[in-house]
Amino acid sequence: MKNSLLEVQRSFFRNARLRLVLLAVVLGVAWYFGAVSPLSGDELRLWEKVRNAQEYLFRWRESRGIAPETGTDRGKTGFIGVEWSPLTTTLGPLEAKRTAADPLWAVYALRRFRALGIGKNDKVALLSSSSFPGLVYSILAAADHLGADVLWIHSLGASTWGANHPSLPWPVMASVLRQGGFLSRKPDWYTLGGRGEMGGDLPEEGRKILEDAAARENVPFLKASSLAGMIDAKTALVTAFAPRLAVNVGGGAAAFAGNDSDFLRGGLFPPPPEGAVLPGEGVLQRLLEEGIPVLHFLNMKEMASEAGIPYDGVPAPRFVSLRSGAVSAAGVAFFFLFLLFHRRWDRWRP
Repeated sequence: MKNSLLEVQRSFFRNARLRLVLLAVVLGVAWYFGAVSPLSGDELRLWEKVRNAQEYLFRWRESRGIAPETGTDRGKTGFIGVEWSPLTTTLGPLEAKRTAADPLWAVYALRRFRALGIGKNDKVALLSSSSFPGLVYSILAAADHLGADVLWIHSLGASTWGANHPSLPWPVMASVLRQGGFLSRKPDWYTLGGRGEMGGDLPEEGRKILEDAAARENVPFLKASSLAGMIDAKTALVTAFAPRLAVNVGGGAAAFAGNDSDFLRGGLFPPPPEGAVLPGEGVLQRLLEEGIPVLHFLNMKEMASEAGIPYDGVPAPRFVSLRSGAVSAAGVAFFFLFLLFHRRWDRWRP
């Protein structure tokens, strides 16, 4: 009688433990596949290329004694600048700069390009700022991955923590990446950036550093006598190129002049309906009026949340799934439902 009772108890507890283990496995699998979105093989190769470029740049900086300040570049991307220098134009949060350096942006851009039907030899215009050097490189890597034909106009002035190290302005950074085999081309045009995109708020020391670096790269400067002239010049170059898509990185003075609301959020902007008049007179508004869609990167916190890229996270080859909230709620509901029917003890009946 006593042996039978003990055997029933052992069997009951064995089954109870097994059910708890199964619960843990089910919740673990649901968390993994619901909370993260892994990359395909093609996307993983692009992610690894960008990450390898970052590690190469970081090691190069260490070897030259210009590594990022301790604690500023936690992901060791090499794309983080300094808080202030003669090359700095405006303020920008460090967390946003680290987020912009996440290699997942290359995969995000690749997916966007493909969704818009962009492939080999299709034309893409890139208007970029040195405020987000990591993001600029990721977009170039995605375009190169597809074999797209890119027109590239780049502004050299940078906000805080961008490509604003006096010994490592964007032309030097890009040159290092080319020497390492991670970047295949130079910009078509440079502007000084800053006020009017003519370096109006840069000290003479900063202007000379940028002009000398661009001269060593043998990339011409796009010049104008006013901001309106710079907007005209940029718009003319892009429309003559007739791209299927224009990509803008950062909030350069010419980008969306006269409008501080719609374009501050970033994202994909399709051309407006025929006859519609857009507020503002920047390059982006002009391109949209010409029927060219614009993919605009600026508000890193909001865009990262929508893209499934961790804000100020550590680089990893997986997106945060946009379904994670629903999966978490379903997991909690399943857990309490399990507890409702789970027996922790039982009364033995002969």
